[in-house]
Amino acid sequence: MGSTKKNLDELINELEDWDESTRDEAARALGETQDNEAIEPLLKALMEDSSEDVRTTAAKSLSNFYDNAHVAKELGSIIQKEESPYVRVAIANSIGYLENISAIKSLIPLLAKEENAWVREAIIETFGMVKTKQFTDVLLQYLQNDPAEEVRLQAADSLVKNPDKKILDKLLIIYKNEKLDEVKSHIIEIMAEIPDLKSVEILITILDDDEQKLSQAAASEALYNIARKLGYEDENELIDSM
Repeated sequence: MGSTKKNLDELINELEDWDESTRDEAARALGETQDNEAIEPLLKALMEDSSEDVRTTAAKSLSNFYDNAHVAKELGSIIQKEESPYVRVAIANSIGYLENISAIKSLIPLLAKEENAWVREAIIETFGMVKTKQFTDVLLQYLQNDPAEEVRLQAADSLVKNPDKKILDKLLIIYKNEKLDEVKSHIIEIMAEIPDLKSVEILITILDDDEQKLSQAAASEALYNIARKLGYEDENELIDSM
């Protein structure tokens, strides 16, 4: 027991080392200890270290402290002040891994003013990490309006994890307005999780669209899944019933 304590103290001291690689390794190792005494030193490194890499590692290490609500709250505060988009991504990811609803909610105002698409994507991803529909409206907003393809893709992926049948009408409108085949194919994956004949009518037309290969493939799979969920043997029986 004494040896473990000594090693922890040594790692904490190494967070103050002049060598960046030493500090970075110490931040990584402190996270692996999952010892609550490592939390404050890691938070200090995240807020104060001059190295972007060390701050990123500290943010990632803090995701190991699942049972400490204080960590998620502090991360939600620190991300508001962090200048590096790489570190903001790491912080957002850690908040998601910690699955703290209050901390995740605190990211919504930041999302609205975030200029970096990578950071918006990371924040959107956190909304899909928790089993709740509280973020459905925000996800729909970014699926529909975000200028970055990767953000819209992530919004679709997050919606797939917590599908809500109430969004189907709006989802169909978003699908019709979306231009990119890859994003459209991900929207179809959401439709497959919300079995409804409204989707079937659109999906059938997609099967004949040879210019949208990804959507075409996704539509075929979605029709099968919807058919099974609605009690049909397969998509052919479903289509024949229309």
